[in-house]
Amino acid sequence: MPHEQYDDCWLRYERVADGARREAYRRRCRHAYVAEKSPESSAVRDELRRAVPGLLDEDVHLWQHPPTTADGFLAVGTPDDMAMIAESVPVGEVEDLADGGYLLRSVEWEGQDCLVVTAPTDRGLVYGTFHLLRLMATGEPIDDLDVWEEPAYDNRLINHWDCPFRGTVERGYGGESIFDFDRLPDLRDRYEDYARLLASVGVNGVVVNNVNTDYYPRETTTEAAQTFDGWRLLESRRLEDLTSLASVFRRYGIRLYLSVNFAAPERIGDLDTFDPLDEDVRAWWRQKVDEVYDLIPDFGGFLVKADSEGQPGPYNYDRDHVEGANAIAQALEPHGGRVWWRAFVYGSHEDRAVQAYDTFEPLDGEFADNVTVQIKNGPIDFQPREPVSTLFGAMPETDVGLELQITGEYTGQGVHATYHLPMWKEVLDFDTHADGEGSPVKSFFRGSGEGVVGVGSVGEDHSWTGHYLAQSNLYAFGRAAWDPDCDAEAVTREWATQTFGADDDVVETVVEILHDSWEACIDYETGGLGLMHMMHNGEEYLENHYYPSPEEWPGYHGASEGGIGVDRTSTGSGYAAQYRDPVAERYESPETCPEKFLLFFHHLPWDYELADGTTVVQRLYDNCFDGVEEVERLRDRWTELEGRIDERRFRHVAERFEEQVAQAERWRDVLTETFRDYSGIPDERGRVPEP
Repeated sequence: MPHEQYDDCWLRYERVADGARREAYRRRCRHAYVAEKSPESSAVRDELRRAVPGLLDEDVHLWQHPPTTADGFLAVGTPDDMAMIAESVPVGEVEDLADGGYLLRSVEWEGQDCLVVTAPTDRGLVYGTFHLLRLMATGEPIDDLDVWEEPAYDNRLINHWDCPFRGTVERGYGGESIFDFDRLPDLRDRYEDYARLLASVGVNGVVVNNVNTDYYPRETTTEAAQTFDGWRLLESRRLEDLTSLASVFRRYGIRLYLSVNFAAPERIGDLDTFDPLDEDVRAWWRQKVDEVYDLIPDFGGFLVKADSEGQPGPYNYDRDHVEGANAIAQALEPHGGRVWWRAFVYGSHEDRAVQAYDTFEPLDGEFADNVTVQIKNGPIDFQPREPVSTLFGAMPETDVGLELQITGEYTGQGVHATYHLPMWKEVLDFDTHADGEGSPVKSFFRGSGEGVVGVGSVGEDHSWTGHYLAQSNLYAFGRAAWDPDCDAEAVTREWATQTFGADDDVVETVVEILHDSWEACIDYETGGLGLMHMMHNGEEYLENHYYPSPEEWPGYHGASEGGIGVDRTSTGSGYAAQYRDPVAERYESPETCPEKFLLFFHHLPWDYELADGTTVVQRLYDNCFDGVEEVERLRDRWTELEGRIDERRFRHVAERFEEQVAQAERWRDVLTETFRDYSGIPDERGRVPEP
């Protein structure tokens, strides 16, 4: 049942409106048997108890033993669990499925209409059950159901940036952290509901604490910081507390992971070094990992941010990233654990874009088999739009993972409605030509140690994400991580229908708003053409990244009297050459470079003419104004839904849209005046005041 203190998101399980369809569901789901043999199967039973009464307006009869006959029933289990399943589906088909895969099939057994959810693993039964409930919640037919599904990637992780013992979330726009680490092992209902949300879209791993394990205000003393630093989760008493949290996620097929500080042997282990080649350090990691697995046998592994933004790392001892990652990996390897080692590093190059490739590509093939190099989708930092990272396809002998940002750090945070799935699809579908034509980014994460990671977005807010429409990004991440070939509009429609009901006009309006929101954000926050980092950084450690302030990051936009953009070609930083041809060749020339990335790769005169004859500066003016007009249009489209959805969510989103329009206007005015001041060229349509 819903918890009044927070929203049920897409797991609302509201009554199926179509009476004939509802009766068809009842024929196959009035009775159910779920083999009770594991935490996952227990979770399936609980989910059916929640869902079926809401969807069908009728309780489900959950059998305690496999029925020999019944007036239509749903069977959930492996072929070994009951004769009906083994006799209704080819066992070989089920056994061939990957871990997490499942089969849904409408069958006739003992003369009755029945339904089978089966899988080779209990985790697959969880995912299969949620798939069936999604079909029912969206009104899809199940009379001739025949679904065979397995995840594209073995690892589909959420990285929380929650700061333990402080209750805060870095880049968190949905309120305080949902995790109360000081009160563990006591559990909250919210933990289970969060696990349900993740499992319903196929997520199978959660890193519960911030990669910035040293995250605290810069003026805070080290002694004071130790009262809340995330690296303290590795202390023995904290690990014992985490066992209860791991048990909640385990029921839904989700493994627990921790972010760890590379200097932990010194900070927690009382060593006077954390040199990865020191045998005492390596022994400390082995002892600590053994302790973790004694408490949490299915523990997933460690996420490490090293030598980046002040975090300690192997560079402290003149070691490289291979030596650093492998020292921890050797401790995890006997337990099947994995190191996720972030490739987000910068500092030695004037242009941040070239750093990750220059650092990691030469190390290809040297990382341990249980190390995954975790690569951000672009070379800078989760900007509204970036070209894809050149590391994709450049490390064929290394397990790699794609890191995406679900939370809206640079896309309006918890205020602006900005849908990320179109952005992610642009990245996933991009052809790198690393193995010749037809080498899209999405093809590089299919190994057993590879996958897709999303920076989390949830918090204590009633909406979970700070904005009801931002729930769509969490949903879309899971669906795209499960199937990167998914149809973006179909996924969005799924979410809208489950979240707002089956009213076609409401669903179509929400889908339209979401799919048009990303390009609008790009236009008013950057002016388009590949510009980025136009925002305020702030004086505090908790950077703002919300208000416009192009003067703070001049190196990223390169504006001068003579032009705008950054030269990343052979005459500049050389980033374009890190791609394989023909991509590198395409980006090298302004005549062939896609307009959406033109100023990322080229510094061009303000009056440089684009393909349609418009000058660069005029296109920037036009994009900024177009972005505001589009947000105004989307706001008006939302206003049309008044009275057709509940007042709480309608009013919340309407208020957010008013703020978004105001902020979009602010961005437009600051950026266009900046472009005018540098260029000295007026807006030909007279919208930008003369200096």
